[in-house]
Amino acid sequence: MLLAIGVLVAVLGVTVAVRGTGGAGSVTTPFLSYSPPPGWSAAADPAATTDAPALVGVVRGPGYTCGAEEFVRGFAGAALLPVDATADAADRAERVVRWFAVTSFSAPDGTPPDVAIAPPRLVRVGGPEGPVDGTVTEATVRAPAGRDGCAAGAGRVLVLAVPTGGGAALLLAAGDTEGGPAEPETPSPSTLDTLIASAKLRTA
Repeated sequence: MLLAIGVLVAVLGVTVAVRGTGGAGSVTTPFLSYSPPPGWSAAADPAATTDAPALVGVVRGPGYTCGAEEFVRGFAGAALLPVDATADAADRAERVVRWFAVTSFSAPDGTPPDVAIAPPRLVRVGGPEGPVDGTVTEATVRAPAGRDGCAAGAGRVLVLAVPTGGGAALLLAAGDTEGGPAEPETPSPSTLDTLIASAKLRTA
């Protein structure tokens, strides 16, 4: 996937910036923690706005340079977004899934990918006061035909959404599934599933 996520977006109904995090092993944010896959590294801390909810706890899979552009095989980050009567936690998750898929897999000329989003599936997430109900929304992405051999041709995006503190704690995990160079390899399907399953809430 093209490394072009550090942008402000309005499609979510709120502004989202990207902030990195330091450290290794378990990634901890103010509202949730998760365990990134081996070989994934914390993102550098880019300039970020201070008046916007942000993707925090950002990690990236193995990267490569091709055609003077930077690519990564995987990406994960968390966000705490507001909910209201018109957008609950699952709705926020679907919007984030779609935004990330289109942002990461569109053609250079702006042609969007084909994005198929499955109905949210129910999950249980550990929290400080016991397990809570959440959902996982998953998208499979097929990039437009005609892209060069640098970029992935397909990918998978998952977003865990858990209501918390009047908002929605989200954990995004994405990875290429085919295309691009032979090395680094695309992450296995279980890599993203395990990342999502490792999430734990830190606030009730």
